[in-house]
Amino acid sequence: MNKLKSEKKIAVIEEVADNIYSVKFILQSIGYEVASFSSHDSYESSLKEFLPDLIIIDMMIAGGAGYGVISQLGKSSLKKIPILAITAEAMEGEEEDVYKAGGKDILSKPYTVKNLKKKLKKWLK
Repeated sequence: MNKLKSEKKIAVIEEVADNIYSVKFILQSIGYEVASFSSHDSYESSLKEFLPDLIIIDMMIAGGAGYGVISQLGKSSLKKIPILAITAEAMEGEEEDVYKAGGKDILSKPYTVKNLKKKLKKWLK
């Protein structure tokens, strides 16, 4: 049985409080259950407990450590959960780096709610 949209869970790994607040607000207003984590937290066990349907990660956490976090998640029991990378630095080659690390998709900042919804629809069928 498929989960209803309102039952879908999204984890957000981000460190900037304003960014956490805004993305969490948007996702919750659409109807998703959201948990946010900082890369400074021991987020991996909390993620396993939360069991999200999608993980959204800001690539610039801890000074650009997003790639390492994606790679680490790809080696864990969470490896089948799709990862949407948010990046402000849409530099040449970065998309390829995200995919090599294990990310499934990219959303460039500044993004619109419409673009975010399109990505959510793609990964949360």
